[in-house]
Amino acid sequence: MGIWDLPASEKDAVELLQGYGIIPNECTCKNSHKMKLYFGKQIFWKCNVEECNQHLGVRTGNWFEGSRISFVTAMRFIYCWCKELTSIKICAVELGIADKTVIDWDNYMREICALEMDEKERKQIGNKGLIVEIDESLFVKRKNNTGRVLPQHWVFGGICRETKDTFLVTVPNRRGAVTFMEKICENIKEGSIIYSDCWQGYKTSELENAGFLHGTVNHK
Repeated sequence: MGIWDLPASEKDAVELLQGYGIIPNECTCKNSHKMKLYFGKQIFWKCNVEECNQHLGVRTGNWFEGSRISFVTAMRFIYCWCKELTSIKICAVELGIADKTVIDWDNYMREICALEMDEKERKQIGNKGLIVEIDESLFVKRKNNTGRVLPQHWVFGGICRETKDTFLVTVPNRRGAVTFMEKICENIKEGSIIYSDCWQGYKTSELENAGFLHGTVNHK
């Protein structure tokens, strides 16, 4: 599927998202009446029971809550993100998205990937002679339903260059070198070749004593 095969209308975009389970196919009001989804200038659920007549926004209670860009634009951003085409300049010119929104949505997509990896069955990656690239990053979750920014947290992960197997775990903070060493031993097979940046927490002597080979990359 190419970008021009994606839905061109909000109705079609919502229906496609419903097919993936991102937006619910059914909704009930506070009085447990079944609601109907209406499409127009706004998209909303409405209870047609006369004495009830409640309304509910289509973004309420799902992944899109709090977002403002159109569903069509959101789907095109997701497509471009998967193709690594979401620089601020590209998104401004091609999708009409403001700089801050691009940064927010980049974070949203990283969050989804992190959650997916965190739910995967844990197994050690790499093997003798295989390269495992490791890195750590500070994740900032999107605002919750109250608008309050959720706490930041450090995540540590790795990918095997040859097999593409991955792991991702949360860590208390970036200063805990002992914690990183424990996570390396838990998630990477002995004999693997580990590539990391030059952060002093990755001590070559300790890694080699644990049965790994260690190489560093200077990002400067």
